[in-house]
Amino acid sequence: MATKETVLISDYFGVETGKNVNKIEKAGVHVHKSSHVNAPIIEEYPMTLECEVKSWDDEAGVLVGRIVASQVDDSIITDGKVDLDKMQPIMYDASTNTYRLIGPVVGKAFSDGLKLK
Repeated sequence: MATKETVLISDYFGVETGKNVNKIEKAGVHVHKSSHVNAPIIEEYPMTLECEVKSWDDEAGVLVGRIVASQVDDSIITDGKVDLDKMQPIMYDASTNTYRLIGPVVGKAFSDGLKLK
């Protein structure tokens, strides 16, 4: 999961092709082998989801996967749960070609809407 702290390497991984350069080496990140899937775990990311591909629709560009394991650094855990305020995940904003922090809580899921029932 890309974060404010990993924006440089996250963008680099998206703009460079692994066919021409060893991106792991060039970015200077540290990796270890996943014990659940055939992929590296990049240690600079505080949270990694290990997934198996279930299907790929090349025409639509739709990938469906199944999460089989996760790796989460203790530094982003509060009360046994991932704390997004500590993690500071980012998202890509296609309208401005920028990365944005995912912001503060604005409502309570499966609760706020009950007021309209």
